[in-house]
Amino acid sequence: MVESRRNWGKVRQTRSGRYQASYVHGGIWGVTEGTRFTALSTFDTNGDAWAWLGRERELIDRGTWTPPFERYQQLEQERIEAERARRAAEALPTIEVYGLRYVDREDLSAGTRERYRGLLKHYILGEPATSNRRGMTKGESVVAHGIGSIRVTELTRAHVRAWWQNIPVKTRESSCRQAYDLLRAIMNAAVEDELIDNNPVKVKAAAHAQVSRERDLAPLPIPVLFRVADAMPERLRLGVLLGGVLGLRSGEVRALQRRDFSLGGNMPTVTVTRAVKEAEGKVEIGALKTARKGVASRTLPIPAALLDAVKAHLRDHTQIGRSGLLFWRASDGDPIRSAAWLKIFKKSCAQVAADLEAEAVKLTAATGEPESDESQRVRELLTDQGGYIFHGTRVTGLTWSYRLSGGNLKAVQAIGGHTSSKTALRYQRADVDYLAAIAANVSSMIENGTNS
Repeated sequence: MVESRRNWGKVRQTRSGRYQASYVHGGIWGVTEGTRFTALSTFDTNGDAWAWLGRERELIDRGTWTPPFERYQQLEQERIEAERARRAAEALPTIEVYGLRYVDREDLSAGTRERYRGLLKHYILGEPATSNRRGMTKGESVVAHGIGSIRVTELTRAHVRAWWQNIPVKTRESSCRQAYDLLRAIMNAAVEDELIDNNPVKVKAAAHAQVSRERDLAPLPIPVLFRVADAMPERLRLGVLLGGVLGLRSGEVRALQRRDFSLGGNMPTVTVTRAVKEAEGKVEIGALKTARKGVASRTLPIPAALLDAVKAHLRDHTQIGRSGLLFWRASDGDPIRSAAWLKIFKKSCAQVAADLEAEAVKLTAATGEPESDESQRVRELLTDQGGYIFHGTRVTGLTWSYRLSGGNLKAVQAIGGHTSSKTALRYQRADVDYLAAIAANVSSMIENGTNS
């Protein structure tokens, strides 16, 4: 073995050819001997060994020296703690993992679960669209940057604010707000699970975005509602009237069966207990969407003006048997899909708009009078933003129910099958005709007061 010494410390070459470094430290000159400290590992070269001794000497000179083995133990403990922290962090779910767990809950209806999955996938995770449906382009992402890879515990208000600023709020306000509400619900669940202390999903601008287009829809004038119904295929005409007069949802209309109607006695009624559900490619009839909140059915009186139409439909267009559907697909007898129903409805709305325009042109040619503002407003209502949607018939029915009941929210809540009066308040709408009638009443009151 070769040994070399300098002013401080020594290096020796072992039989294996590697180099071992050591030094003496501590003790009192001439009284007690110091302790020899040896490097915990050998070195490849003589220079490496002396370099280690140099670093040890610097620690002694700075007064920060501790025995090499104690330093090794400290570093090893820090390494173990860092590894433990890394594994603990990896065990915490990301927004994607936790979000998928949230939207796959069994207490959600199939339709809600499917809608949540779409919002999470395209608006929160930022995955490309798989089809050209609902204004999306296949292969393109709705958002520039998703936040699915961020861990639930690491999501900050800055992350949420940046995400909100990069989603298409101007062109898809309703979907963006629904995605925001979903993200907030996911993080509220994280608070309840004690993963985080506070929910970081707080964006002031998002609070002003509208949740759904339903709130923007204006009710149709009753004569226009009947014109749209008349433009539908005869076998579907009654569905528009049931939606627009009784305020039924699309799924409720399409799930109606012969046994739901009671036409004898002084007060004919229809009982609404089912709705068509569409999720994961399946179409089936299930409970009402409000059943889980205690509203499993509602019985509505049928106005005399609809009675003949109901009887004719039950006689001519309804499937045979008590459970026969009022509206069904000729191909297999199953309930009509929402997309097919809406397509036919929008086509009828477009036809009525075209008829109104033709009538206006004819009137102008005959009398020189321009098209009335009301006619133009109705045409725009029927055709703007891709066309009037069938849910607008429910808006029509419940808005008129609110007015004719004198603003009785409980009545509207019962007719619409709402679980709260807050929801019923959505139908407290004021369109041009209604405001004009109020203005006329105010004018009469002023004139009567002046004359007296």
